[in-house]
Amino acid sequence: MGSKWKKTSLQDLGVKLIDCDHKTPKAVEEGVPYIGIPQMDNGRINFDANPRLISEEDFIKWTRKANPQYGDVILSRRCNSGETVYVPKNSKFALGQNLVLLRPEGDRLHPEYFRWAVHGREWWSEVAKYLNPGAIFESLKCADIPKFEIPEPPKDVQIKIAKVLTNISDKIELNQKLNQTLEQMAQALFKSWFVDFDPVIDNALAAGSDIPEALQHKAEQRRQAQKLPDFKPLPDNIRALFPSEFEQTDEPIIGIAGWIPEGWKPTSIHDMVDTISDTYKLKEVDEVIFLNTGDIEDGKFLHKDYSPTVGLPGQAKKSIAKGDILYSEIRPKNKRYAFVDFDAKEYVVSTKLMVLRAKENINPLLPYFILTQDKTVNELQHVAEHRSGTFPQITFKELAKVLAVFPQGPELIDLFVEQYLTPLFTKKLASIEQNEQLEKLRDTLLPKLISGEVPLKSE
Repeated sequence: MGSKWKKTSLQDLGVKLIDCDHKTPKAVEEGVPYIGIPQMDNGRINFDANPRLISEEDFIKWTRKANPQYGDVILSRRCNSGETVYVPKNSKFALGQNLVLLRPEGDRLHPEYFRWAVHGREWWSEVAKYLNPGAIFESLKCADIPKFEIPEPPKDVQIKIAKVLTNISDKIELNQKLNQTLEQMAQALFKSWFVDFDPVIDNALAAGSDIPEALQHKAEQRRQAQKLPDFKPLPDNIRALFPSEFEQTDEPIIGIAGWIPEGWKPTSIHDMVDTISDTYKLKEVDEVIFLNTGDIEDGKFLHKDYSPTVGLPGQAKKSIAKGDILYSEIRPKNKRYAFVDFDAKEYVVSTKLMVLRAKENINPLLPYFILTQDKTVNELQHVAEHRSGTFPQITFKELAKVLAVFPQGPELIDLFVEQYLTPLFTKKLASIEQNEQLEKLRDTLLPKLISGEVPLKSE
């Protein structure tokens, strides 16, 4: 069904095209993000997707010509040509190669509407019309982009369309930020209890116990923290679960300066999970849901589509079960991991995904939480990069190097899992499910609103 609105070219709508600098600035360890094609993520800029960082001096140079501002749309001319993302409020970054800015100027085009108009089916028809085939990449010419036509509803209808779609998108982003906040809170608590051993130091200070010389600086930090007006001591029943003495260990663990709480012990991921390689009986079914490494990301399952068992790739072999942890062997920094919280009888996964199953009396959320912390991911990525092979890879063997320090009794661990981890994952999974429904609603409404198939009356 075609659009009920007249279609107008970008140049007639007052959209200005601003090309990028056709060179790449030097990367630095700390600086301003330099956003490229890999950071374009389903209509938004993913600032967490490891962008190159550049110096403030280079940022000034690279934004003299193209300085992204709120209301702009970024368009990729190569590699997924035609893909767009909007520039959010209060953002600061430089524009990468093969990207251009599209800036609405004048009164005909509402910037928020423009953000959505470059996602509709009419937009992709325009991309297909002007796409130039290449030996390696298809591309769009800067001279052709202003000719692209999009539906032009009345201005007040543009505003209504933008409001509907932006409200849905804002709710999705709010849920994502809430999940990040909840996870950061749990990680901060885990670090305080099981890495920095703050409650043990607090107990040692209260009891007047000797604190090792190597931990004196940490003890002083805790003394100062206790003087702050917002300091909240642990409830007595929880503090009682921590010792008030330290003992030394030679294990290469995450404990501070080789000292760990008295009576605690280093625990490897190998002590918590087994690797499972149960072969799925593909000959007994006609179709399954196949998950490769790219089909999971940062706790999310990216599809639930069935595939015929005939013609599946050779690596489609492993069966999984509720409570399993899926963890990619390839490039840990890509965060290809997920927790199976559902009946997975119809799922088969790639041999490149480790299937980890918690040992008896181990809550699977605990090893999953440890394996997905940024510190663990970075350590495993470092290990992967120093193994011989065609690309950075780990195996179950390398997970033995992931160590934590825990008390030998179950009370404290059970409390952490039941009061903090379980509620976190319950809220996170509910939020992910809600976002999936919101994304479906948005993606269904978007082409119908842009085309006028779902009418929003003009004033």
